Amino acid sequence: MRHGFTIIELLVAIVILTIGMLALAGTAGLVATHVGDGRQLTAGAHEARSVIDSLGTLECERVVSGSSARGGIIVSWSVSRDSTAATVAVAVGLPLRRRERRDVYHAVVPCTSP
Repeated sequence: MRHGFTIIELLVAIVILTIGMLALAGTAGLVATHVGDGRQLTAGAHEARSVIDSLGTLECERVVSGSSARGGIIVSWSVSRDSTAATVAVAVGLPLRRRERRDVYHAVVPCTSP
């Protein structure tokens, strides 16, 4: 009796190894796509936070609706107010690798009298 592998066993091992390597390569591409999308989502959230922070420094009467675009990220905000606060809805539209995404952030800016 000889010790070693038969040609069939060797071919099966090569096929299994090839399938595993192809799956790994496909997953690596997907991970790279998600990392790039995560970078865009973070940039969009940062833009929304910047708008909310900027509006929070204004007097209540000066908090108005508007929009801006920078680096492919479109930010628009709408303001509704009552006697004590202004409610701001910030919509962020950004391009991802596979689709467009739109997120909405809400904030309340208190109206204080000096």
